[in-house]
Amino acid sequence: MSRIFRLHAPRDFRCETHSLTELGPNDVHLRSRIGAISTGTESAWYFGTDPQLDPEFRPVRFEHPDFPKVIGYEKVADVVAVGSDVTHLLVGQRVVARYGHAEEYIWPADRAIPVPDDIADEEAVLSVLMNVTSHGVRRSRLKLGEDVLITGMGPLGQLTLIAARQSGAARIVVCDMFEKRITLARSFGADATFNPRDGNVAEAIIDRYGPGAFDVAFECSSSYEALSDAMTVLRRDGRVCVISQLKGAYPKHPAFGMDFHLGQLEMISSDGGWDAHKQARWYFGAIQRGAIKGITEMITHRLPFEDIEKGFDLIERHPEEVVKIIVTYV
Repeated sequence: MSRIFRLHAPRDFRCETHSLTELGPNDVHLRSRIGAISTGTESAWYFGTDPQLDPEFRPVRFEHPDFPKVIGYEKVADVVAVGSDVTHLLVGQRVVARYGHAEEYIWPADRAIPVPDDIADEEAVLSVLMNVTSHGVRRSRLKLGEDVLITGMGPLGQLTLIAARQSGAARIVVCDMFEKRITLARSFGADATFNPRDGNVAEAIIDRYGPGAFDVAFECSSSYEALSDAMTVLRRDGRVCVISQLKGAYPKHPAFGMDFHLGQLEMISSDGGWDAHKQARWYFGAIQRGAIKGITEMITHRLPFEDIEKGFDLIERHPEEVVKIIVTYV
């Protein structure tokens, strides 16, 4: 028996025991080392703010979700046992896997990403979100020497900043309303920062750099207002890539008006990630070469598995203090 957290309804998060499914020939039995809480998608499920939970929402691509639901998708685990047909993983090996908040789990072996010995657990667990953000950078077709704006500097924004710099961005300007995140972004190489609390961000950016000074924007805040700012400062034929899931009431007068139409802008959505094994080789290799440094500085809190709900409380009550929350199992 293992313990697992299930969400039975928004804010009804229960720690329960569950029996593991039978180990199949192509599966691995995993025991969790560390995990993480998603301040975006996962938290929206927990707080009931995900657009899919709105009873007025009429989905076209999927069905309304059912409860109970296992949430969470960032994990580093030890291999406890392997199925009879698994030859590329060994008992005792560390892997990255995308299952929920559970002490142990049966997982498809081909979806378990081996972790090199010289990569720390906390570096490894961040590879899951780095897959999400680097996928967005790839979809944006960012070119060497292009100038970038990033709105929202939570975990997605910070990792987008790192991925964009690794992909050859020249100037990177970022926006966020919390000073902790702005300071962190500077440490990761942001060239300039803007805070919406200081005034109109789009106007401030245009005052400093002139109109049309950015080639690509990445929306990482889940805010329609931030998306509007991003479109306002892009050059004609610029590209805006929406990495975060937009939340809140859809504006009666959407931002896709004159800036979008007359700017001949390209809107790109980015969901999930790209080839997880290739991405892991790139990400782990960048850390090993020293191209990515200090990435775990974005971790602001570490909580034991039993106290995971305290993490959601921090996100709700003290968002200014939170960037990334780690969940520990061992």
